[in-house]
Amino acid sequence: MQDRMQSDSKLLGLLYGAVFGSLFPLFHFAARTFSRRERAHDIADQIANAFMELRPRYLQAILGNTAQVLGLGPGHPLVDRTARDMVRQHARAWVDFFYFGQRPIEEALAQFASLEGVEHLDSALAEGRGAILLTAHAGNFELGGVLLRGRNLKVHAVYKPDRFGAVERLRESLRSQGGVVGIPVDGVGFSTLPLVRLLREGALVGMQGDRDFSLNGVSLPFFGREVPFPRGPWELAAMTGAPILTSFFFCDEERRFHARFGKPVHILGKRGLRLAAIEAGMRTYVAELEALIRRHPSQWYCFYPFWDDPARDAS
Repeated sequence: MQDRMQSDSKLLGLLYGAVFGSLFPLFHFAARTFSRRERAHDIADQIANAFMELRPRYLQAILGNTAQVLGLGPGHPLVDRTARDMVRQHARAWVDFFYFGQRPIEEALAQFASLEGVEHLDSALAEGRGAILLTAHAGNFELGGVLLRGRNLKVHAVYKPDRFGAVERLRESLRSQGGVVGIPVDGVGFSTLPLVRLLREGALVGMQGDRDFSLNGVSLPFFGREVPFPRGPWELAAMTGAPILTSFFFCDEERRFHARFGKPVHILGKRGLRLAAIEAGMRTYVAELEALIRRHPSQWYCFYPFWDDPARDAS
């Protein structure tokens, strides 16, 4: 997020580092201090509201994305309400991650109101070639590791290191408490080689599929406009033979969690057939993601202009 929206000013960079470096410790403090999760959410809401006032540039990007999702003008009242609710949902999602990451796992598992498609996960792992869980920056995806730990499964989560070290250190600490092994990938050189090794050893790898950080993605229709999506997870599946399963985690209005795993998708065959299978798999993933966001438009967390990515314009 910050890479897309950062300023060339070193002074502003230091200021943003202080702001973002403080937000996550505040969420962590609220989650640790208050025994009632709702009270911690209240604190998160206040922080989110202050963030929107202090960083209008981010709010404008969110308003533009929300307008595209809802098919309304950026000035429509529903767009404004949904965009502001998204910032609060994002803050609450981090509080939940910190809150349940410091409590007995049974407390988190008790909050899962539904779990769909777990038989798909079991069948994929039974093949012995590992599996790629493809999720998105939506809902409570960080709590997926807690759910899997409850099933005695370890997930290796691929992530792009945060620009701000304080944020990354805190996030990595909480991930490790939840039984998640972080795998930093910068998209340069041989940074994906550890993933190949893990999958060939039968491991479970979690990846995000909704942001094209490498800027060489496949353009697909998404809410009425084409936008690139990363093909890296699909090429990794083709290289290793590991199946891909979509995995989405989201909240209902009562803050209960829901999880859904899709059917395993295999990318097999000769190169020409593999390319066709990759595009077909990507289209299925994007369609599932769009359907999820239509149901929960305030739980897709994107803080930069998604369809008009400034990083693409600069490349």
